[in-house]
Amino acid sequence: MKSYSVVIFCMLGWFAISCQTLKAQENYVPDRPGIGNGSYVVEPGVFGLETGIQLSTAKSVNQFDIGQMLLRFGVFENLEMRVLMNSYSTQNFDETDITNSGFQDLGLATKFQFFESENKETRVSAIGKVSLPVGASAFTKYEVIPTLFLAGDQLLTENFSMSSNIGYTFGVGSSSDNWLFTLTPGFTFPNQKNLGVYAGYAGIYSGNKINEYYAEAGITLIVNEGAHLDLNAGYEFENESLFIGIGFSQGFDRWVK
Repeated sequence: MKSYSVVIFCMLGWFAISCQTLKAQENYVPDRPGIGNGSYVVEPGVFGLETGIQLSTAKSVNQFDIGQMLLRFGVFENLEMRVLMNSYSTQNFDETDITNSGFQDLGLATKFQFFESENKETRVSAIGKVSLPVGASAFTKYEVIPTLFLAGDQLLTENFSMSSNIGYTFGVGSSSDNWLFTLTPGFTFPNQKNLGVYAGYAGIYSGNKINEYYAEAGITLIVNEGAHLDLNAGYEFENESLFIGIGFSQGFDRWVK
């Protein structure tokens, strides 16, 4: 827990300094918002920052997440490295005075784009991730847990696209294996290309028969120099939980002297 806090402090300090010498990257495509990931891979030498906050409420517990931080680094063509710093979370239970707070587990990942059609309308990438058990006791999984994803995007018309994910998380220790499936249509407005909306479905199918079914939707806005703002919300039907969040994303080009 202490070492995780030091890592986050150092990363944020490095980012604050480096922003003074990095040039904004206009064509950056974030993975947030939404439960799934996109197929876009950052270009070599590009650094991406994605962050946000989220409020979740269920029958007997409310949770506030601040951070949702994802760092992305373009290493080679079609390959990026990813650090999922995730969030500092606070849980409050309605029927008791119990409050849990602390950092979530850290994740390390890579994304590799292995297919793009000649007309660039179809793209597929693979993501490999491991979750490291360094979070607070209330939020950690206590195990190193690997996950594999396929992320695909299909441009159907100039303004309408479809994104989908299929992923498998390996059961380790007390954690069961599970499948993730998402299907997310997206739309950009013809006269307002920097404004987009999406709505979709996400399902998590667990080996212990405890499944989760989500409906989600959101709005994205591209502002100056490619910075992205978003507002997103969703509902999970099995546990009758609701979440709403806001976020920010920005890509940065190579170092500028």
